[in-house]
Amino acid sequence: MATACAETISPRPPIPELPKSWFLRGWNYFLQMASFISFFAIGLVVSPFCALLVTLSGDSIPAKFGQILIRQLFRTWTQVSTSIGVFDISFPEAKELSQVRGVILAANHPTVMDAVILLGTVPRSVCIMRASLINNPCLGGAARLARFVANDRGPALIRQGVEKILNRENLLIFPEGTRTVTDGVNPFKQGFALVATKSGAPIHTVFIERDGRYLGKGISFFAASPLPIRYRLHLGKVFHPHPDESAHELTTRMEEYFLDHLHNTGRTIQLKKPVP
Repeated sequence: MATACAETISPRPPIPELPKSWFLRGWNYFLQMASFISFFAIGLVVSPFCALLVTLSGDSIPAKFGQILIRQLFRTWTQVSTSIGVFDISFPEAKELSQVRGVILAANHPTVMDAVILLGTVPRSVCIMRASLINNPCLGGAARLARFVANDRGPALIRQGVEKILNRENLLIFPEGTRTVTDGVNPFKQGFALVATKSGAPIHTVFIERDGRYLGKGISFFAASPLPIRYRLHLGKVFHPHPDESAHELTTRMEEYFLDHLHNTGRTIQLKKPVP
């Protein structure tokens, strides 16, 4: 069943600006860097430990353990960062995803925070992630423990994605494949549609609005950002593969849906019409 948002788009609060005071700018930058440095510091402690567990135990530790660990770490870090004013994240319909199992979550991809927010929200979720991150010292060990799927495996990616769905896990996919650059979304890749057509899994769509450009494609991690860094998430339609629908047709149908609802101003990515 499709999830309806408000019938009209709520008025958007002003986009935060950098403070005029040098003291406040410095304080904001300290909070911003402290938040993200703590993220990497936690990863450097937890991920090698997870990698060691994977090495010693093989597949004997259930993937659920790694998924719960990632979810709790991401949720806690996000909540703490929000409490000190670094983030302002709104996802009023998040509870509607608390009981979903065996579905594909397809979202647009404006920033590197997207996966952190969604994996910290939706239980029993695994992510299709860039292959280079599987060996990242901050993320790789935990990702392997949770049995995340690398995006460079071709047919194996599709097979593993279908296996996750059949195992009642949720598969988080960003169909753009990389962060949004110019239009409301980049052209979609077909991997998610192949998993959907082969498994019959429903696709729950998520729209992510971003104010400002920080953490977007091509923006330095060390760039000063106005605080709070604001994200708004909304549930969209639930798509089901049509009988005999090809992966290409499903991809086109989904891409048109996202383009119909999202607008990229260069500074913001936002809804341009209500989500039906």
